[in-house]
Amino acid sequence: MVDAVRERDAQRVIRFLRRRVKNLSQEALARMCGVAQSTITRAEAGKGLSDRRKIHEALQGLGALDPLPADEAPRSLAEPEQPTPASGGGDVDWKRGIALLESLVNRYDLPDDGRVRSLGQLQREVNSIIRCRLNSHYSCLMKRLPELLPELSRSLLSHHGQERAHAARLLVQAYRAADAIADKFGLHHLSARTIQVLLWAADQTGDDVTRAAATYVRGETFFCSGEHEAGRRLLERAAENLTPSDARSWAAYGSLHMRAAVFAARDHNPRQAVPHLAQARLAAEHTREAVYTGTAFGSASVRIHQVTLALECEDPDQALHAAVGWTPPLELPAERASHYFIDVARAHHLLGRQEVALANLRAAWQRAPEHTRLNPHVRALSGLLLSSGRAQAQAREFVAQTGVSPLR
Repeated sequence: MVDAVRERDAQRVIRFLRRRVKNLSQEALARMCGVAQSTITRAEAGKGLSDRRKIHEALQGLGALDPLPADEAPRSLAEPEQPTPASGGGDVDWKRGIALLESLVNRYDLPDDGRVRSLGQLQREVNSIIRCRLNSHYSCLMKRLPELLPELSRSLLSHHGQERAHAARLLVQAYRAADAIADKFGLHHLSARTIQVLLWAADQTGDDVTRAAATYVRGETFFCSGEHEAGRRLLERAAENLTPSDARSWAAYGSLHMRAAVFAARDHNPRQAVPHLAQARLAAEHTREAVYTGTAFGSASVRIHQVTLALECEDPDQALHAAVGWTPPLELPAERASHYFIDVARAHHLLGRQEVALANLRAAWQRAPEHTRLNPHVRALSGLLLSSGRAQAQAREFVAQTGVSPLR
């Protein structure tokens, strides 16, 4: 199955699912893929699928997020999502939007009546939402989630068996995007409530990897409360319960250990962080850098966390040693790349290199403007730079250009 997805052989995937998944009808599989039932019939008959874009859409409908080659793909995972009239252009009424999100989270299992598109169509919509989240386009999310969340809940309630599990996986990713908004705006109560609903949806999937991804997100609540040891133990237990066997499960395993390493470092226990980072590196050997179950993972992500860990351990020299001669690849999601530049900026500032710190803050802002503007480290560092005689003028220019609100 993994080889077939990697080779974009939708015919093999379809034939495998029809043989191995009990009670999966051609009609149900067609709805999941977002294709006509006749397409499934042709694939089973061995007549092949020739339209490469349709093949990609069918695999996306089944949750395979491997992008098309650059000359064919409509948009890469790292490319910013461009707002459209239907998906996020114009100003956002954040106060009203947040209130609506809170209401939807409270009514997660009581959606209003409305349309329910095919699972293939919903998969494509969720893929787009994932891109928005990974590239920190929160205004795009705020425009689209209020309609998408109840539609996905209706889809979950109207399906059974494998289709219900598929709808639940989509719902997990949509609530994760809602949590991103709550988390970035410091709405910790809403974030905690959203994560509880996300965990509920993950339980509906029957999928260990999705449950592991949900546990990874749950770790945020322990960052907010400062309960670092409890957060680390939560992630350790989730990793121990996961048996990696393919790229998707290895990525989940590695992500859990990356975040557990950060918890250990914040708990002032660098020795405990080392084995977690080693496990993350091991997992990266079994994957390529990509987005798995909504989380970016691979060797580049592990290296960025290595820089973060050194900073958490108050060792800016080691942080810059981990960063020397390396730049995040362009295909890396914008938010993850901006984290790297923010951490490098923090390290340079600790070593008294204010101008270099500002240059890295600008690099972070160029990759992910909304994330950089809201990031508490950027706000704190901007405040410090504004009070530094040598870099005050440049810091004022940066603040004016980016709209960052410095912390004094």
